[in-house]
Amino acid sequence: MGKIIEYICPSCENSWQIHIGHGMAHGVLENVLNEFSEETRQKILTDTCGEEFPSFEFNYHPAVCRRCRKLFSIPSIYLHQSGRTYSSTCLECGNAAAIQTEEEIICPHCEEGVLSKEEVGRWD
Repeated sequence: MGKIIEYICPSCENSWQIHIGHGMAHGVLENVLNEFSEETRQKILTDTCGEEFPSFEFNYHPAVCRRCRKLFSIPSIYLHQSGRTYSSTCLECGNAAAIQTEEEIICPHCEEGVLSKEEVGRWD
């Protein structure tokens, strides 16, 4: 079950509410392919070709687009057999998004405050 997280900047007071993690339907490769562009879907299918039951890890992660100056969730898949990871780009501008793996995220809008975060719900 995924989480809904609210991030708030103490400096500029911008806030974002995003979905992270994965739902029960994301345990099947066919269900996650639509989260990616056609080009990425083809790469994933090529990498998993020949696997009867493709082994992968899928999650939505917090990500930052420095061009749009926003925080959003981005789908990412790690394929165990090939060792490759694929993720999406910013939905607004197509720019590469930086997945945030650190506990502390600097506000993408003002680039000053460390975002506070609070779990505000769950999703599936």
